[in-house]
Amino acid sequence: KQWYQRRVAITAGIQGANTAPLVEIEEYAEGKFRSTFTAKESGDHDLFVYWCNEPVPGSPFLVHVEDALPPSAMIKTTGGRMLLTETVHRAGDSIDLDVDTKDAGDGQLAAVAIGPKGDAVPVEIISNRNRTFTLKLLTSKGGRYLVNVYFNGSHIPNSPFKVRVCNPEAIWAEGPGLMDSYVDDLGDFQVFTRDAGHGTLSVRVNGPKDKFRVDMWKGADRTVNCRYNPEVPGKYTINIKWEDEHIRGSPFMITVRKKSKENGI
Repeated sequence: KQWYQRRVAITAGIQGANTAPLVEIEEYAEGKFRSTFTAKESGDHDLFVYWCNEPVPGSPFLVHVEDALPPSAMIKTTGGRMLLTETVHRAGDSIDLDVDTKDAGDGQLAAVAIGPKGDAVPVEIISNRNRTFTLKLLTSKGGRYLVNVYFNGSHIPNSPFKVRVCNPEAIWAEGPGLMDSYVDDLGDFQVFTRDAGHGTLSVRVNGPKDKFRVDMWKGADRTVNCRYNPEVPGKYTINIKWEDEHIRGSPFMITVRKKSKENGI
């Protein structure tokens, strides 16, 4: 009889902005009660607790309810080169990402990448048989890739992943400054970087006086104009690199001759 009186003496109710879920009360130990409810909406709720129809001290209690997280939010990325956001990868590299789905429950992992030209690039998904997976993106062009990774149709945390790729092989240079010439003939040439992707261009001219100054300025369509002045005769080496890798044809080896009457100059 005493237990029954305690049981009915405590009551509770909860009110959200638009809903008032049912509150269930149970006595889990003598004189101790537990209340449970299932919220139907997010936001602030007022929890009213009464003892013998009188509010207990502090009632109503403020309860804040967040939106339920989708299973995709429980996915973890545990390693792989795809997480190296400051790294510029090389075209032809396979960029991997390790994904752990153990905390997300049952579901389908899917991935697709968008390449530098806006085209879809397939992503290989390898199951490790313990609810972890390894994703592999094979790059073929320079530029930025966006790798979208989904679980049950929703993005996993930090998706899409940005991958920067450079391709030194897609760069070429041409112009009279890359061919044999004469002293004080300006060495002009152009470097075409349109399809190179992310990276930094460096140009160095070495000759009899070691390093020579190279003037560089931007042209149209990611073209870089270069100029140097060979002041002494001799052998010159022109190193053109993208992300510290030689482009096609580099280093260029040329000979600069002294002007004389014999050669008609």
